Amino acid sequence: MSHTPAASAPRTAERRTRQRVDEWLNRFVVSDPGLTRLRTAVQTVVSVAAVIGAEWIFVQFAHPLMVSGDSAAVAAENRAAGVMGMMVGAMVVMVSNFAGPMFTTVRDGVVGLALLPCAMFVGVVAGLALADVRVVALLVMIAALGGAGFLRRFGAWGFVLGQGLFMGNFLGFFLGRLTDVSGVGWIGAELVIGGTVAILAQLVLFYPSRWSAVKRLRSSFLGRADGVAAATVDVLDHPGSPRYRERQHKKLVRLNETALMIDAQLAENPRLPIGTTAAEIHRHVFAAELALANAARFARSIAVSDTPDSVARLVRDSMVAIEHRAPEPVDRIGRTLREALRDDEIRSGIDDDLLVVLHRFATSVIDYARVLAAISRQRFESYLKRVRSHEVAEQDRFSASVSLVSGWLPGSSTVSATASKEKAAQSMTARLDPSVRSGIQMTVAASISVVAGVLISSDRFYWAVLATFVTFMGANNAAEQVRKGAFRVIGTILGVIVGALLAEAVGQNVPLSIAVILVSLFLGIYLMRISYAFFAMSITILVAQLYVQLAELSAELLEMRVLETVVGAAAAVATVIFVLPLRTSRVVRVATREFLSALSALIAATVRGVRDGDGGHRLQTASREVDVAFQALESATSPSRAMLRVPGTFGGVTQQWWSAANAAHSYARDLVADARWCTGIDGAAGARLDSATAAMADSIAELSDSLSEHRSTRVYTRSASLFERVAADLDDHGRLTPRQLVLRDLQLIDGAVAALAVSAELQVRAVDTAVIGR
Repeated sequence: MSHTPAASAPRTAERRTRQRVDEWLNRFVVSDPGLTRLRTAVQTVVSVAAVIGAEWIFVQFAHPLMVSGDSAAVAAENRAAGVMGMMVGAMVVMVSNFAGPMFTTVRDGVVGLALLPCAMFVGVVAGLALADVRVVALLVMIAALGGAGFLRRFGAWGFVLGQGLFMGNFLGFFLGRLTDVSGVGWIGAELVIGGTVAILAQLVLFYPSRWSAVKRLRSSFLGRADGVAAATVDVLDHPGSPRYRERQHKKLVRLNETALMIDAQLAENPRLPIGTTAAEIHRHVFAAELALANAARFARSIAVSDTPDSVARLVRDSMVAIEHRAPEPVDRIGRTLREALRDDEIRSGIDDDLLVVLHRFATSVIDYARVLAAISRQRFESYLKRVRSHEVAEQDRFSASVSLVSGWLPGSSTVSATASKEKAAQSMTARLDPSVRSGIQMTVAASISVVAGVLISSDRFYWAVLATFVTFMGANNAAEQVRKGAFRVIGTILGVIVGALLAEAVGQNVPLSIAVILVSLFLGIYLMRISYAFFAMSITILVAQLYVQLAELSAELLEMRVLETVVGAAAAVATVIFVLPLRTSRVVRVATREFLSALSALIAATVRGVRDGDGGHRLQTASREVDVAFQALESATSPSRAMLRVPGTFGGVTQQWWSAANAAHSYARDLVADARWCTGIDGAAGARLDSATAAMADSIAELSDSLSEHRSTRVYTRSASLFERVAADLDDHGRLTPRQLVLRDLQLIDGAVAALAVSAELQVRAVDTAVIGR
């Protein structure tokens, strides 16, 4: 027989190997939504390699900044000129790769990237021209760094100008060892080469890849959905385990992040599956996420409940089928579960609350199977065909609730900006535009880092200034800036250690040195969103290789880099803490207020839909607004939750604060799911529902207003009993109907918001005015 154990063993091993490869590939896709980190790292490295090659050719033929002579000193100086030319081009390309995605159109991107080398040229001229006027030169550097903060007001254009002027001024100081102002012509030529390569890279690599972003993000979305299902199986297998529940929650947040990223990309005229529209893709993704998120949350309750074994097996089997992306088995198991729950013998062993949860779980599973089947049938047309006909009819354009920043959700930037512009109660801090606040802080921090850096080393002080500069980049409030400063120091220390070892191994081998630079740069950019320390480490390795080629590397030099980096980061951290600080607690309160506003709007839209029987589109839009606000709140609390993983407080608010907001978001998703099937509530019951909804809106408004006050005497009034009375008055009271589920969801939302009010130190009372908590 051919099918012997010995013959089948290789096939079994091959199948297991293939499964492991697929599993790791899926993890890779899931960890990087839309492969944005990988794409950015690859494109940056390719661009840097291209500009190094272009600058090398230019050096070979034009011999910029080189002198004639046969001595070893002349040879070393000429070698340094060539290395510096490559560094100039690489710096232009790297800044361009961060700036390019900020522009929304190709034309603006090309103009903006053409402006970058011009701004850098101005900075270089200033740095070289003032080299002999030390005090003035230092003041100009301080002004350039502070100006980068003020120029944030003008978005991508301001970023290009600010980065260009400061980085050019930095280059001027660095290149002062090779030339004076007479050599700016050669430096200008090298800047032009760098700018040209950067623009070509954007046109050839970056912009075309935007059109296929939806396809990549959809793969990540499905992979993250698999992860949610796998985490839910772990929750079912380990009931009550906080570790697995927290893991499942994190995966749900990441799933929601990917769904919002897809929405944002759908608004940018992307490449779509054949025969679909952006609005249709949005509906599919919204329905899939909503169904799976609700199923996962219901499974948490089922895991700790006294569920019959036969029912528990169906619950687990459905999540395993979801993990394997098998829509037909998912649908079959979901329907089997729903039929089982109609069996009187099984129902008799399940309490009413658990029965409600099990029914909702089965419905969510069936909904997910339906959407998963629809998504699985979609196919994308060829890339070239899409390029030839990528225009979308005006009526088919999609409007998203969020816009991406360099390919990512904006994080806490919006709520931090709002917090900066508002006058905080009982605070001496003035209302300031974020760019003004950043400009003042960066100027003060630059002054400190320049003075302290010069005292340590008059030749290497710019490392301290550079550390100050990058600490402010991409950080929106005090907590984020402190964390980034800490990561800058940690990464630099690790980079010095690794850089020294690699420098010893590479020596003067130029091709190998370039390879080390490109590999470290790739890893630093790819891992930067995981931790900025990786990027700081890669830049330090790059600097070590640069000084090897300049024949200047020494242990003392690397120690000096660490010391100057510590000084620069400390100057930035001290400034954001003591000079016009934008406290985390203030940002979190603004984020919570905006979340509550979106939640209130969703509740109002839901009730209107329940009353008139039509709220599908309104609910999708309002639900996405809640998701966007929740992601901003998650981002605002993230630094504090990461740094202070201890019970009690973080950033001025309690852990209970985050838990209550998270619960409110979860119940809101349940509300949206149940409201889709809810028939109208009219007559006297409808009037009482309107009254209860208005009472909840007033209570949420009280809590929201209190978040703008230092010490509030406001009171949150519970409205759950009002919704309970509406449910009792309906003719289906006591039976499992969508109307009863919607009213129960509203009661649960009220409870979660009440817990949030307690965390915010408000009094909480029932409708009869008796205070029940604080």
